[in-house]
Amino acid sequence: MPEDDLSAVLTNVAADARPVTRTKIANSPETRAFLDIGLLLLCDDLLDHRGPDLMDDHDAGTRLFAGLSQARLIERAEHEDARREHPRMLTVGMFRDRWRYKSRYTEDLIAYLLRPALVEHTIHDVAEAAKGLPEDLPFADLVRQMVERVMAVTLDDPLWGLRTVVWVALPNHPRVQMFLKAQYEEWIAYWTVLYERLAGRFGLQLRPEYTWHDVAEVFHALAEGARLRARATGSATALSSGDNVLVGAIHMLLPGLFVNPEATTRKP
Repeated sequence: MPEDDLSAVLTNVAADARPVTRTKIANSPETRAFLDIGLLLLCDDLLDHRGPDLMDDHDAGTRLFAGLSQARLIERAEHEDARREHPRMLTVGMFRDRWRYKSRYTEDLIAYLLRPALVEHTIHDVAEAAKGLPEDLPFADLVRQMVERVMAVTLDDPLWGLRTVVWVALPNHPRVQMFLKAQYEEWIAYWTVLYERLAGRFGLQLRPEYTWHDVAEVFHALAEGARLRARATGSATALSSGDNVLVGAIHMLLPGLFVNPEATTRKP
């Protein structure tokens, strides 16, 4: 494919040069080479990263956290303490008492961010919302309210966005893989039970080639995609019908999953 014009993309390269010169430098083989090498290093540091050498004092740990110096941690802690009734008064000495090497701190930080308790809290939130749905709620309203809740508990949570960055940036990190696998299995197990229970309100019958686990897998995949799209664009995509894309997708899938999709039009 022909090489693209980088002068419109690279706003900082040769910023003080004359326009003609800047365009020439931006599109030079050397500029492109520097950028290609940078991408290779990012792949090494993030996508191919498999964890630090915890015994190496010179290993800075996961490159994703290169900016997390002790000084910055203490500075931010002091900023947060100014708004707290009971300041925590964190010090560098306290940090060093807990983590000798930065790599150990960043590994703990990953584990803290991806810890099961956060997933369990989110599942509990969704479960409470599901319990609160009236038994006589029409199917369309039930789907809409559940989707709104599922989207809200993640999109309104900054830690969900941070977890997404970590698992996308560090797909080969063993601890990230371990935590994500456990998180995924926990969500699927919960959805399997919930969908079967909610469908039972309307007497929906699965086609013989599918299981409720299959339904959970499909709807979970749809929800993940809808959340990522909403995170990137700022809001959930709406179909021409006016429905949220996830709500619309669920309705579209009903005839393929159930032998009696018309049951959703009856009162529970």
